[in-house]
Amino acid sequence: MDKLILGLLMLQRLTVYEIRQVIKKNFWGICSDSTGSIQAAIKKLLAADMIVFEEYVEKSVNKKRYSITEKGRKGFMSWVQTPADMTENTNMELGKLLFMGMVPLKKRNQLIDDIIADTKKELSQHMELQFALKNQMPMAQEQFISYWKQDPEYCAGIQDATESTNDSENISGIAYYQLMALQYGIDLMKFEIEWFEKLKKNNI
Repeated sequence: MDKLILGLLMLQRLTVYEIRQVIKKNFWGICSDSTGSIQAAIKKLLAADMIVFEEYVEKSVNKKRYSITEKGRKGFMSWVQTPADMTENTNMELGKLLFMGMVPLKKRNQLIDDIIADTKKELSQHMELQFALKNQMPMAQEQFISYWKQDPEYCAGIQDATESTNDSENISGIAYYQLMALQYGIDLMKFEIEWFEKLKKNNI
């Protein structure tokens, strides 16, 4: 969670509410969008001097807007430039598959049907999100470039991270890999559906 928040704060200054909305809308398949989880990560990052906040009043309500520090940028860039371990899988739900042979045959088929149905539902949600993001991407890219022009510190931070002063190329690269992360999840779910359909067909 803390790395995801650092990544979001690399792009723009955000309140906890705004962070939660971004996660809820775009990253619900990666981590929880609970306020408690976000607050715990924020507390950890503040203690590590990786983020700071400024207080302001909006419609008579006191708010905090968080931004990343230089230490936070360096920590995030160090993490994101380390190769991802795609073999790491700690999903204990796989234990149910491991011991499914102990379940009556009729019940096994029902469990597999439920897995396929749930995965298809999640796949549909991911594909709807992908469609929406692709349609919104051009406008979102223009908004980020406009935002960075008004916030020289953040513009400099992105340029330093990408080692490029071409803002259009920078935002295009960021958007491309966000879409590819979503595509990875979609392809993985398609594989899982096909795999469980074969399992049901050959069920013993």
